[in-house]
Amino acid sequence: MRGSILSLFTACLLGFLSVWSYAQQRVAPKRPIPLTQADYQRSTAGSVTAKGIVAPGYTVPVVAPAGGWVREVFFTNGDYVRSRHILVKFMRNNLHSSVLDRGYVLAPCAGFLVQKNVEVGGRVQVGKTVAVLQEVSFVKVPVVVTAQVGQQVQVCDEVVVRVAELPTRRFVGVVERVVTHRLPQPKTVVEVLVKNTVPASIRPQMHANVVLSLRSAPLAAVARR
Repeated sequence: MRGSILSLFTACLLGFLSVWSYAQQRVAPKRPIPLTQADYQRSTAGSVTAKGIVAPGYTVPVVAPAGGWVREVFFTNGDYVRSRHILVKFMRNNLHSSVLDRGYVLAPCAGFLVQKNVEVGGRVQVGKTVAVLQEVSFVKVPVVVTAQVGQQVQVCDEVVVRVAELPTRRFVGVVERVVTHRLPQPKTVVEVLVKNTVPASIRPQMHANVVLSLRSAPLAAVARR
């Protein structure tokens, strides 16, 4: 009698374990397929993280107000300068150096200087571009996404921006433009505007990750550049 009860209990236990194992296989979530595209990361919280390169808000050519011979240059490529900072000192006459004969090139606004085009001892003509100034009180981060993702992003949406070169910082940007291109392949460019700190910490050519919040699950991933 005791053996029969033990056999019945064992059979019931084995049956329960079999049913439980089958149920677990039916409801257990599948392992996520690893992403193979390096240009994006898709989250499960209704957002897409796209990579972009920081660009200046706009650029300004720095020109000489008059012609003359360069005596001193007070900047190098990549320098950050403030508005009205003296960049170049020149003399209108190569034979004299009176106060009235001096001329100066000033920074039209604050920003980073690139494309230096002047050297001590050289001659500048009136209107010559001695450098290009990158204004960075606001910087732009363009990111490329598919049309499906672009349809779920709207102008003025707030986004989170993280800069690889500033790993401890978190910035908030605003979508400024959403432009769709048909050729050579369909894609959408989302341009994000980010307010910089003072003094500027985000520089052009830095690498940024932009988190775009989506209104529904994306149908396709972010496009390759």
